[in-house]
Amino acid sequence: MPDPAGPPPSSDAAPDAGAIAELQRCCADIARLNAMPATWTGMDPTAIVEAMLDVLLDMLGLDFVGLRFTEMVHIFIRVDAGYRPGGDPDFVGGAIDDWLATDPAPGAAALALAGEDVAVLPVALGEIASLGWLVAGSRRADFPRETERLRLDVAAAQLSLACREVRDLADREPADTREVPPTGDALAESELRLNLIINTIPAMAWSSKADGMLDFCNQNLLDFVGFPAEDIHGLGFYRIFHPDDTPVLLAAWQDIMASKRGREVEGRIIRADGVYRWFTLRQTPLLDADGNVVKWYGILLDIEDRKRAETALRETEAALLASERNLNLIINSLPVLAWSARPDGSADFINQRWLDYAGLPAEQILGWGFLDLYHPDDVPGMMETWLRDLAGAKQTFLKGRIRGADGDYRWFYFSGRKFTDANGVVRWFGVNVDIEDLQRAEDALKASEAALKESERRLQHIINTIPGLVWSADADGAVDFLSQQYLDYIGMDPQYALGPGWTMAIHPDDRGLLIDAWSMALATGRGNECEARLRDGAGGYRWFLFRASPYHSADGGRPHWFGVNIDIDDRKRAEEQLRRSQAELAHVTRMTTMGELAVSIAHEINQPLMAIVTNAGTCLRWLEDGRVDIAQARQATERIVRDGHRAGDIIGSIRALARKLPPTMVEMDLEQAIREIAEMLRGELHRRGVQLATDFASPAIMVIGDRTQLQQVVLNLIMNAAEAMAGRAEGERQIAVRAAAVAGGGVEVSVADSGTGLSPGLGDRIFEAFFSTKSGGVGMGLSICRSIVDAHGGRIWAAANEPAGSVFRFSLPAAGEGDGHAGLR
Repeated sequence: MPDPAGPPPSSDAAPDAGAIAELQRCCADIARLNAMPATWTGMDPTAIVEAMLDVLLDMLGLDFVGLRFTEMVHIFIRVDAGYRPGGDPDFVGGAIDDWLATDPAPGAAALALAGEDVAVLPVALGEIASLGWLVAGSRRADFPRETERLRLDVAAAQLSLACREVRDLADREPADTREVPPTGDALAESELRLNLIINTIPAMAWSSKADGMLDFCNQNLLDFVGFPAEDIHGLGFYRIFHPDDTPVLLAAWQDIMASKRGREVEGRIIRADGVYRWFTLRQTPLLDADGNVVKWYGILLDIEDRKRAETALRETEAALLASERNLNLIINSLPVLAWSARPDGSADFINQRWLDYAGLPAEQILGWGFLDLYHPDDVPGMMETWLRDLAGAKQTFLKGRIRGADGDYRWFYFSGRKFTDANGVVRWFGVNVDIEDLQRAEDALKASEAALKESERRLQHIINTIPGLVWSADADGAVDFLSQQYLDYIGMDPQYALGPGWTMAIHPDDRGLLIDAWSMALATGRGNECEARLRDGAGGYRWFLFRASPYHSADGGRPHWFGVNIDIDDRKRAEEQLRRSQAELAHVTRMTTMGELAVSIAHEINQPLMAIVTNAGTCLRWLEDGRVDIAQARQATERIVRDGHRAGDIIGSIRALARKLPPTMVEMDLEQAIREIAEMLRGELHRRGVQLATDFASPAIMVIGDRTQLQQVVLNLIMNAAEAMAGRAEGERQIAVRAAAVAGGGVEVSVADSGTGLSPGLGDRIFEAFFSTKSGGVGMGLSICRSIVDAHGGRIWAAANEPAGSVFRFSLPAAGEGDGHAGLR
């Protein structure tokens, strides 16, 4: 897929499929390098370094590789047999040493050796090359590739681990260039010291005469082979080698002696228990001043574990190669166009079917060449989606037309996914599936895609309702899904639960109410809630809130329903206890208030009773005198009836306030209820010098509520207002009670006074329990008012009154059909 600045030049085109094989070889080589320390046990540090250099020389096909430790004067160097600039490997080592002395910067550089430029890559050992440098060189134009850099970095890390042992070696010239006196006491003394060293080192050491006859074995070697020294001295040492290896080792030994230079050979040596193990045989000549061999010294290094590791590695590599071949066969035989891409979207691999379909060579398709095969009308949209997914998605899905070898375009479905390996390298892998035939049925495909999206949205909707017992139902209300938590709770088989079972788990007393609420939700198409008890698997019931929500698809069809049942049993118990406590407190408060109003109430009752007595006495006198005026008698009798009803109404109101009954929510005339309280309090307010004015809407205002509780709210607010004006002059004590419907629906009642008003900053604190602004007050009156109003679905608040005092207001939903206005009759 193209870079926004356009496709890169051809020189930056993606590598062919061989890049995949190179990456796989790199992985295998890194595994091999990481396994090498397992073979270093007991090895001489110098041998470790030389073994690593030999492996790198062969692994990367280098012309040379060298290692220079900071604390040593000697540079270790390995040069390929086919590369001999200056005629001697030491020439390469010296050139590298001189070059390193210039403090080279990181990165590859060109080094002139014998008139020929060689690409050289230094790799630091330790922080800022504190331990030394690993240097690799090659005449290849593309050296070093990224995979080669990676392998050299791993090798440098492994060598750093062995550095402590290597740098403990004393700075000295290589052994094969040492010069010693040819004869005399100095030579004998040197040999004695060398023998002492060899006998004490933890290795199998030996020495031989210049003609190759073995004349010394240290104790470690003798202990290993289990032969006495005399049996293997001279040419007897060949008996310790495996019969199959003896001819090869003998020939190698002859070549070594002829060359007068030490080298390493490998062979199997018998152990005292008869088991053969692989060893590296290393020899070093001791030369006189004329370059003649005086003596040979050597050690045997056990490489059995390394050999086994190499065998296992070869087997692994063989299996990997076989797996790669099988993978290539599979990829190339797939009936799809398979590909992979870099993080920028450019293609770096396509399978054979891609090539066959396009009829073009790989180099014309890789990189951004594939864009030339896409239909011009599809490229903008596809590129927009592809680049967007590259920036933040983990997968991509595209659809477009690709031109085939015959020049015709066919529809393909593109599916790709992003993968990040352990090293953080990002690549995209995907396939293009031919959907030309399916495209002819595009409507069906779109429906399938829409169904998939709907399924995803439904799933998301269900997830959004968790926690709780999750369920879903079709448009007709038939339950089609119950979550596992739901099934576990009711203890039912899924098949039975999805049928009538779920309703059987509802408490019989609640089942009808729940089904009615569910039916209403289905009929209106709006979400609904209902509380009901649900039976668990053990037979116990708990209260749940059943919540249903309709899901409307994009096509506007009938909704699918999703819901969740939330356990509210603990809340219900707490609410019931709270209601009982509030009702008890409200009753106590009413009785306390009634006690405070006892004198005024008695006066209000006495007035109609005295009128009754007076009118009845008048009638009796008329009867006794025999002077009965029928019209006057009728009027007196009517006054008796009127005053009797008045006294009865007052007593009824007092009785209703004093009774301790559970709340009863009925449709009621709020205006009439307030008038009754005002009438009952008129005498008490007159005694306190308070003028009470009422203003009610006409026609009367109807609400759904408990008459006693709402009267208690008005009673508390009026009495609080009267107490707030105790410090005012008698003519200034005024209370105004108003009730009316408000815009937007509902009813609002206000009680305003001309008292001292509320202190600034009190806000809603005055409605908190036990908060009081009166000395001696318990702070429960307004708290009870708020709990009653809240229980009726309303709200209560307070504000300053103009020009003085305060006004308390509460609002209630009006009775009616929910048309957004106060219910009127």
